[in-house]
Amino acid sequence: MNRFTKGIAAAVLGLAALTLSSSTASAGRIGGPASEVVTIGGYESYFVDVPFDVNSAAIVSVAGSGTTFVDLYVYDADGNVTPGLGFGDRKTATVYVYRAGTFRVEVRNRGPAANAVLVSTN
Repeated sequence: MNRFTKGIAAAVLGLAALTLSSSTASAGRIGGPASEVVTIGGYESYFVDVPFDVNSAAIVSVAGSGTTFVDLYVYDADGNVTPGLGFGDRKTATVYVYRAGTFRVEVRNRGPAANAVLVSTN
């Protein structure tokens, strides 16, 4: 591992630790905040369904390893799509949940190389 890769790995692990230890997160994901690291192949997408509670903000963030750009999209049951905002492979999408339900999260790898991405929710 070179210094750049080690730095990115440390940053991703640090972000994961902050996400997991955060006790100030507002209501959002049913079951509480969660995160996982997934490796997304070149030009592929990762999908996960996340249940969110009503009258709260659904916050989904991604932070990649820096190898490629990624896109983030959050879909609700009514067909609304909220894209993530940010740069490169670090994006956040915030959706006001007006009706409890399951939201589909899509993370698209826009490059030819695999990207290890931390996906976290509030």
